[in-house]
Amino acid sequence: MTNRLWKYRLGRGLAIAIATMMLLGGCSQGGGNPAPDNTQKKGNATIEQPKPQESGAEKERGQITVSVYDRNNIPPEEGSWDKNRWTDWINENGPANVKFVPVPRWESLQKLNVLFASKTAPDLILEYDTGYRNQWYAQKLLQPIDDMVEQHSTTYKALMEQFPQLRKLGTKDDGKLYEIGRVYPLTAGHQLFIRQDWLDELKLEMPKTAGELLEVAKAFAAQDPDRNGAADTFGLNLSGNGFSILSHMFGFGEVMWRFEGDQFIHEWDRLHAAVAFQKALFDAGVADKDFLADKNGEKAKQDFLTGKLGIYLHQSLNVNDYDTFKQNNPDAKLAILPLPSSEYGQFSPVIGSPIQMVGVVNTTAKDTKAIMEYIDFMIEPDHARTIINGTENEHWQNNEQGCPAPIDAEKNKMEVSYTGDLGMLASHLLFGKCAFTAQKPQDTDTQKTLRELLLAADEAYVSEERPIPTLKPECLPVLPQELSMIVKNVDQQIKDIWLKAIVSGKSYNADQALADAKRIWESAGGLQVDAFYADWYKDNKENAFLLDDLYQFGSDAVKLYADK
Repeated sequence: MTNRLWKYRLGRGLAIAIATMMLLGGCSQGGGNPAPDNTQKKGNATIEQPKPQESGAEKERGQITVSVYDRNNIPPEEGSWDKNRWTDWINENGPANVKFVPVPRWESLQKLNVLFASKTAPDLILEYDTGYRNQWYAQKLLQPIDDMVEQHSTTYKALMEQFPQLRKLGTKDDGKLYEIGRVYPLTAGHQLFIRQDWLDELKLEMPKTAGELLEVAKAFAAQDPDRNGAADTFGLNLSGNGFSILSHMFGFGEVMWRFEGDQFIHEWDRLHAAVAFQKALFDAGVADKDFLADKNGEKAKQDFLTGKLGIYLHQSLNVNDYDTFKQNNPDAKLAILPLPSSEYGQFSPVIGSPIQMVGVVNTTAKDTKAIMEYIDFMIEPDHARTIINGTENEHWQNNEQGCPAPIDAEKNKMEVSYTGDLGMLASHLLFGKCAFTAQKPQDTDTQKTLRELLLAADEAYVSEERPIPTLKPECLPVLPQELSMIVKNVDQQIKDIWLKAIVSGKSYNADQALADAKRIWESAGGLQVDAFYADWYKDNKENAFLLDDLYQFGSDAVKLYADK
């Protein structure tokens, strides 16, 4: 299928989605509780809701296990990740009895590999990282879900009909469907927060180039921007999302290959330039010298929240983060920093994929009916809205735009703010206009500020003029197992080499790291991987989901859904 025909079908599918969207739910629907007559009107359609348990005749329920990220962010009063008010709500209102298996967010691969090895991995595994899911597929740890969807699904089946790209991206090289996905507006994923008050205090301009970024970071670290008389500030963070964001500045994206026109390129040169720049930052003393010990970026986060970090390379800020930041720094002012340009051009950091695969099913899972019913339940917009926003009339009410707005921000901070990962299956595009940043609630000063920052981030980063450098990982084909093992065997070695170059001063530089990384890659058989992707691109560039398709999808979604 040509790109032109594919885009025609995409536009037609999105148009049809508007007409059928109410089948799955829209912004004006409220709450997560079934209607008393077990039906609920959705436009012109009537969807049967789960029937309440009849006295003395309890419906047989499935028993399943589901992974959930543990970010260590639940208030103690709310319980734990395997039992809290929202896991209880899911078990009370959903179609199956679910045991949630907490997985540390930044160590999910290690934890899940241990669970797979002990044959105790969850039935349904929710994982953002495409590479991890592909590893498990290559190791034959996942089962195809074609029959599961066909026989037991209503909601997700309808979603795939609206957005056929879900099937395309969820299908592996054996032609079978393995992954569950979701659809989103195209929004900023990583963000650069800069202390505007520090820029003003030091009479500095917003940096527009890599060289200017280095100079501003030096000033933030050396010129006492908080005027406390102590040398206790950092310019920016290299831990957490730092490496990824700074690599994007040099045109190195989420994958190490670039597909452009007729060209397939393994991006050694751009990664080399990114590492050399980070080495310059490190040698200049603008970053924490112990950043390698900050495995999950938590130290960088605390430096930012306590007012010791001038440029925070991160994802987004939640209400709790921003309130803590303002309590510690009441006079601070944050701004969004567009990603500065480099010798390779100007790019954007990670943006959220509008079509993202997030779920796979363990090959040992038995009750596929219960798994699919759970997936459908969690996708259905009213239920997803409850998980994300809380209970209608208790935690939120519709605002003037018809979108959920908190009733009591402090109550929600305690009871709802941690639920994002429970809602990983939610397709936010089905919330219509309520899915878009412009409709974010802004009843409190914090909400107003966060909304302004999000809008500024979308403006700065969601742009075809400043695109992300490479395809999203989920757009690449799955490597055959023997090639996947090559990548797996050398991936950490090569990452360690680049990090060694950053911290080793004059004894080991980016040039040496480049030579060593290439040697390891080629000696392990990496050229076979390069050849596989080159052949794939040559044969599929006319119908693959490429960068222009990604931006087109995002543009169409705004046109078709932002006012619904």
